[in-house]
Amino acid sequence: MDSENPAQGAFLDIATNLLAIILIVTLFSLVAARRDTQTSSHPAARPTSAERFVEPQRDLFPPFSRFYFVLAGRVARWDQEAVVAALSAAPDANSGTTAQGRYEWLPEPLVTRDLDTFQIRFWLDAQAILTQEPPWSEIATDRLLADLRAAFATTRTAPVFIVHPAGMETFVPLYERLQAAGLRFRWFAQRPDEPLLLGRHPAQFTDHAIYW
Repeated sequence: MDSENPAQGAFLDIATNLLAIILIVTLFSLVAARRDTQTSSHPAARPTSAERFVEPQRDLFPPFSRFYFVLAGRVARWDQEAVVAALSAAPDANSGTTAQGRYEWLPEPLVTRDLDTFQIRFWLDAQAILTQEPPWSEIATDRLLADLRAAFATTRTAPVFIVHPAGMETFVPLYERLQAAGLRFRWFAQRPDEPLLLGRHPAQFTDHAIYW
């Protein structure tokens, strides 16, 4: 005859299960504490205040083209760096001036590409160029040709000449010297009141062939 009380047996089962749960929790706590102690002592696991992921900086490279304005008796290289410096100094301003003229920055909507896009207009101050630049001469042409050869040899930069109507007579002998030297260049006729419009878009790299 079984004299064991059913209530006592149930209590013992509950107590046994609770004790097992306590032992399991204690065991996991000890293992976790030991694991944290081991990993935290390793130099690579020590916390650091530096950024975990550092964005790589873009490599700077020279532009593909170097622009020159041709006026009556003057050939002036466009100072693109002056425009960049003015934009950097006042990033919230969409327009400004340099010693050569005024510019207007046209903001571009963000696109899901790893490519900076932009548009900019530049209006040349012809009177300022006539004042700043010395009269063009054969010696100046020789220096320009030497500079263009060096620029193309080192950075594959080619010139683009923006010729105003009054500068056609100045550009004709320069054109002949450029052709005779075998240099690659482009030229465009432009009215004095027209801006120089520049821009960069993904289609220039995906849909169009190289211009040169």
